[in-house]
Amino acid sequence: MSDASSDRVSRRRYERAIAARKEAEQLLEQKSRELFLANQQLSAHSNELEQAVYQRTKELQRALQQAEAAGQAKSRFIATMSHEIRTPLGGMLGMIDLLTMDEVDAQKRELLNLAKTAGKSLSRIVNDVLDFSKMEAGVFVFEEEQVDIRALIESVKRLANSNEKSADREIIAEVENTVPQVFLGDATRVRQVISNFVNNALRYSTSGPIHIRTLASPHEKGAFLRIEVEDTGVGISAEGITNLFKDFSQIANPLTAAAQGAGLGLAICKRILEGLGGEIGVESTLGEGSVFWFELAVEISDAENETQNRVQMKTSKRPHILDGKRVLIAEDNIINQKLLSTYAERLNLWSDLAENGRVALEMFDPAKHDLILMDVAMPEMDGLEATRRIREKWAGTPLPPILILTAHVMDAIQEEATIVGVDTVLSKPIPFDDLKHALEIALSGAPRSEEDSVSLEGDTLSAEKSRKIFALMAEDVAAEMLKVFPEDSLVDLVGKYVKDCLERLEVLNQALLAGDVETLKAQAHSIKGSSMVLGFPEMSEWAGQVEVRAIEGQTMPELLSLMETWLTEMHAFL
Repeated sequence: MSDASSDRVSRRRYERAIAARKEAEQLLEQKSRELFLANQQLSAHSNELEQAVYQRTKELQRALQQAEAAGQAKSRFIATMSHEIRTPLGGMLGMIDLLTMDEVDAQKRELLNLAKTAGKSLSRIVNDVLDFSKMEAGVFVFEEEQVDIRALIESVKRLANSNEKSADREIIAEVENTVPQVFLGDATRVRQVISNFVNNALRYSTSGPIHIRTLASPHEKGAFLRIEVEDTGVGISAEGITNLFKDFSQIANPLTAAAQGAGLGLAICKRILEGLGGEIGVESTLGEGSVFWFELAVEISDAENETQNRVQMKTSKRPHILDGKRVLIAEDNIINQKLLSTYAERLNLWSDLAENGRVALEMFDPAKHDLILMDVAMPEMDGLEATRRIREKWAGTPLPPILILTAHVMDAIQEEATIVGVDTVLSKPIPFDDLKHALEIALSGAPRSEEDSVSLEGDTLSAEKSRKIFALMAEDVAAEMLKVFPEDSLVDLVGKYVKDCLERLEVLNQALLAGDVETLKAQAHSIKGSSMVLGFPEMSEWAGQVEVRAIEGQTMPELLSLMETWLTEMHAFL
C-alpha cells in the first residue's frame, strides 16, 4: 500500500475515533443531566414525602389528643350526669316518700304511688344508660370484697317484694350447702345481675313462684358458682334469645301495652359477667317460662375458713400477756364503742376511748398506752391519717403496735395502712377470739398456742324477746357475743344499736333531701359497720348499698324505707 493510501486510512480512523469520542461525551453529558434531573426530582419527592409524613404525624397526634380529650370529656360527662341526674331523682323520690307517709287521702296516696313508680322506672333507665356509658368509656371498674351470697340474695328478695308487681308472688331462694359462705368478688355487680333477673321474671310473668337457685362445685380457683332465676312466664322464642343480650334490644312483652326500659339491662349484665370472667345465658320455652343463669369462678375468702373452724376454736394456755395492759380505742360508732370496750374489759385490758382520730391523736401517750386499736372511717380525722400524725408527732420514740379495723376489704387500704405505719389490718366484724389472738400477736410477735377447744353454742335462750332477737342475728355472731355478754346485756346492746340506727336514718333522710353525699356515705358506713359487728347481715347489706349508691350518685329511698321497716319491727321486740 502506498504512503498516500495509508495516510487516508489513518485519517479516517482518526476522524471516526474523534466522532465516537464526541458521541460518547454527548451521551455521557445527556445521561449525567438525566441523572442530575432524576436526583433533583428524587430529592424533591423525598422532601414532599418527609413533609407529608410530618404532616400526617401531626394530624395523627392531633387526632390522638382529640380522642384523649374526648375520652376525658366523656368520663367527666358521665361523672357529671351521675350526680346531676341521680341527685335530683333521689331528692324527688325521697320527697314523694315523705309526702306519702303523711298523706291520709286515698286518692292522693294513689297519685303519689304512681309518681313514685314512674320515678323508679326513670331511675332504672338512667342507671342503665349511665352504666352502659361507663362501660363504653372504659371507666367501669370492679371491686374485690367479701361477698355473703346468702345475705345478698335475701336483700334482693326483700327489695323485690317491695315492688308492686310482686304482690301475691312467692320468691324462693335455694342455696346448696356446697356454696361457700363468703367469697371474694364485687357484691354490687353480682347483686345487680341477680336483681335484673328477678325483676325481669316479675315483669314477664303473672303467676307462679320465682326460684333463685345457687349451686357450687369445686374449682381450681376455689369454687365454681352457678346462679339461676326461673319463672313460669311468657318465655322467649329462639329468635328472641339470639338478640336478648345485645345493646338496646328488647323482647316484646304481651303482658304490657308498651316496651319497658332502655333495652340495656341484660346487655349490661353480660358485660359485667365478661368483666368478672364469667358466663351468662338463658334457657327458655315460649309460653312456658325461662331460666336465666350465670356462672362464675370465685376465690373463697379467708373468712370462710374462719367460719368453718369457729366451732373448734382454741384458747391459750400460756400466761395472759394482755393482763393489765392499756389500749387506746378510737371508734366513732357507739355500738362499736360499747362492743370494743366490753371486749377490752373481758381481756383484762384497761381502755381509753376516743370518738375520732383527732381525739385519739390528742389522747395518745407512748408512756401510757401499750396498744392502739383504730377504726378507719371516722369523722374529723380517719384512722389512717391519725396513725400517720401519731408517728410524725412521736418520731424517734418507740411506739406500741397500731391495729386498725375496717368494714372494707380493699387492697388500697392495706397498701395505705402499710405506708402510714399500721402494724395490722383487721376486718369487721371481728370475733372476740380473733381480736384476742390479734392483740396477743401484736404484743408478743408470735401466735399463741392453741390446745383446748371451746364450744360456741350459746345457752338455751328462754325469754321470748331474746329468742326473737337472736333468731334475726347471724348464728355464729350470736354465739360469739354470748361468750362475752350476758344475755340481758346483749339484748340491751341490740336496743342501743336499734336506737342509734333509727337516729342515723333520720340524718340519712335529711341528707338525701339536701343532696349531702358525704353525710349519706358516713352515716350509711356507720350503720353497715355496727350491723356487721352485731350480726345483722341484711341490714348491713342495705346500708352498704346506700353507701355505694351515695358514692355513685344513685337513688336509694326504697333502701331507706326497708331499713326503717326492719328497724321498726326490731324495735317492737325491745
